Amino acid sequence: MKRESDTEIVRADEKRLIILSLQPQPYGLIMQGIKKHEFRRKFLDTSVNAFIYVSSPVKAIKAYIEFDAPIVDEVDPIGRIAEQEGSGTLSGILAYMKGLKNGYAIPIRSFREIEPLTLKELKNSYHFTAPQSYILADSRPELKEELLRRLQND
Repeated sequence: MKRESDTEIVRADEKRLIILSLQPQPYGLIMQGIKKHEFRRKFLDTSVNAFIYVSSPVKAIKAYIEFDAPIVDEVDPIGRIAEQEGSGTLSGILAYMKGLKNGYAIPIRSFREIEPLTLKELKNSYHFTAPQSYILADSRPELKEELLRRLQND
């Protein structure tokens, strides 16, 4: 008989794995534990795990985040989440999500850094181009394998 915790582990293993781009400032807020949600205009409608590519000037995949199921709501309530946690402002979220009826607040369940994989290494070994938003890790099997190896070794 499966216990509740066993079910959670199975679900976590079956989560979709993505490579998500973040700018250095929000990445820093996540590292500090201030930012507890990632805010997006578009996203998957399910919980995911993500390797995090930090954009310029860092230019490297350097972390792994487990996300809970996204909160999909009108833009005002999404902006209020950012204000309540202290990672953004309602006006900032309204500007970012301008023209949308709904946005996404994706709760961060866990965060951990991994051995960085630089953009130079990513381009040379995996013909990787940094995603504007995110890509599915399954679309890059060799890269996915290397990232999972780094996750296990850290």
